[in-house]
Parts: sequence; C-alpha cells; structure tokens
Amino acid sequence: MSLVYSIVSTVVMLFLGETAVFFVLSRVYGFGTEFFLLFLAVQAGFDLIILTFLILNRSFFYIVQSGQAETRVNVSNKITLFRITMLPFLLFLIFASQKRLVGPALVIATALTFLSDFVDGRIARAKNLETYMGKILDSASDYLVLGIIAAAFCFFGLLKTWLFILIAGRLLIHSLGMMILCLIRKKLSPQTTFFGKFTIAAIMVFLVLESAALFFGRPFWMAYVEIALGVIMVLSVIDKLVYFTGILKKPGVQS
Repeated sequence: MSLVYSIVSTVVMLFLGETAVFFVLSRVYGFGTEFFLLFLAVQAGFDLIILTFLILNRSFFYIVQSGQAETRVNVSNKITLFRITMLPFLLFLIFASQKRLVGPALVIATALTFLSDFVDGRIARAKNLETYMGKILDSASDYLVLGIIAAAFCFFGLLKTWLFILIAGRLLIHSLGMMILCLIRKKLSPQTTFFGKFTIAAIMVFLVLESAALFFGRPFWMAYVEIALGVIMVLSVIDKLVYFTGILKKPGVQS
C-alpha cells in the first residue's frame, strides 16, 4: 500500500503544481475562466487515466538490474511522469498562442518538458534506480508527447505538413515495431538505438525552436534546420527498419 500511496501522492502533486502554474498564466495572459476550467477538466481526466494505469500495473515498479520491488515512486520515475502529465499543459498553451502572445511561457514549458527526457534516465542509471515501469513510461512519453505536440503544431501552421508526416511516420514505425515484437516475443521490452535517441533529441530541439519563433520571430536559417531534420527523419526510418528486421531474425526474447 505504500507504493499505491506514493503513486497517488505523486500524480496529485503534479496535478496541483501544473494547475497552479497554468492558473497564474491564465491571469497573466488573460485566458478567461472558461478556458482555464476546460484545461482543469482535461488535465484532471488525463491524470486520472495515468493514475489508473500506474496502480493497475504497479507490479512493474521493480529495479531492472536486481528485480527488487519498489515501495515508492523514485525520483527518476517522478521526472518521467512530469513529462507525461505536461501534455495537456503544453497543448493548451499551443491553443492559446493563436490569440495570445504566450511565446515565452510556451518556450520555457516545452524546454523543461523535453529537458526532463535527458535527466530522468541519467539519474536512474547513476543511482541504479532504473525500473521496468520507468522504461515503459520513458519510451511511451517520448512518442506520446512528441506525436501530439507535433500534430498540434502542424494543425496551427507552426510545423510544415511534410515534416510532420516524416515525424509521425518515424514515431509510427517505432510503435508498430514494438507492437510486433511484443506479439511475437510475448514480452514488452522498450528498446532504442543511439541514432533513435539522437532523432528524438533533434525533434525536441526543433519544437523548442519553433516555440521560440512565436516570440522572437522565425529566423531565415530555420528553413535549413527543417531540411536537416527531414534528412534525419528519413535516415532514422531506415535505421529503425534495419534494427527491427535484425531483431526479428534473432532467436529468443530480446531484452
């Protein structure tokens, strides 16, 4: 029960913190009461789904190296959960950017969310706190947050359609690959490659730059950055196809 209490308290604290910050922003930028209440409802519903998933799968909270069960949500997992629960926050800021000059807030929020992706794994490995749940959440958060934010950017004209298609295709191929491995190997084992990590980092940096363009204006060199990211996406798709094909040819369960 200590783990359940830790899960509940972690999600509740994240909800309260993110809601409080968004409330302050709503006063600063004049979002209006209805917009804030809509955010509150979406954030609460989203966090409830996450909370339910964590409690139902609490057996996944164990140290990968030793197999020891965790009795609380460790620091690394809390940072990963922060990244996931920030999704409604970021989406509503993107929506608000169409009528309000929320560029600075969006840049900071996006940068902090993506920065957490570089922090949680390093803390987990440095302190030997890498959990199986953490691996699942880390992998899921990257594709969930990136995919939805990229879609929102594209919808509002902040991201070129052709580039969004490449990004979405890259994320979809990885997701389908993991699903196929899960069905064939009968085990969910989040996996990535060095180039895969580089690709995710490149997308994150690009989205932060696009957020900054709302406030500082879009510099001419962003066109070259778009082309470079497009090339990275194409190479990453090839990398993933080769990677999954190689794994499927090997016997046994890959961990």
